[in-house]
Amino acid sequence: ENGILENAKSGALIIDMSSITPQTSIDLAKNAAAKGIRVIDAPVSGGEAGAIEAVLSIMVGGEQADFDQALPILEALGKVIVLCGPHGSGQTVKAANQLIVAVNIQACAEAVVFLEKSGVNLEAALDVLNGGLAGSTVLTRKKANFLNRDFKPGFRIDLHHKDMGIVTDAARNVGAALPVGAVVAQLVASLRAQGDGGLDHSALLRAVERLSGAQI
Repeated sequence: ENGILENAKSGALIIDMSSITPQTSIDLAKNAAAKGIRVIDAPVSGGEAGAIEAVLSIMVGGEQADFDQALPILEALGKVIVLCGPHGSGQTVKAANQLIVAVNIQACAEAVVFLEKSGVNLEAALDVLNGGLAGSTVLTRKKANFLNRDFKPGFRIDLHHKDMGIVTDAARNVGAALPVGAVVAQLVASLRAQGDGGLDHSALLRAVERLSGAQI
């Protein structure tokens, strides 16, 4: 009531950069169209650092003409900007992004504990791993977090918990099995339940350490 759709002028273009369910974006676009208002869903990836550096990846759902009109604004925020399909497609790709990131962080966290317990020089190991097929943006951006146990939030566990709920629900709706994703979603939920929801998602390392007998 008394929201954007009740007040925006007919013909306006709404750029929705929320991370929400694909169906919510589809419903929003339909409700907006009934009032002559256009919408694109344009969630982002890249975290706080990507926003500060204006190098976000922006995944968009909507009409080509609306994407073209919004592009100059999006180019001020991001580096990789792609129209992924109709309304809701941006949210679907964002959900997939959060799935990949969570699984990647979990794998890195397990590797960190394995390496340390094996007596390997952790920094050297992470450097060489990041130079091969195991390398990733996650490992590049979160290396210092792992080395220093610095979990000051760039992207909080609470938010990733929300996003894992979105991806598991959306996958169920389309009949896609996410066996590894479902496990990591539970690990994220467990970490949040232990009071670490306000920490950076690299704090998944804390959960692996607890499982491995560390006193945290």
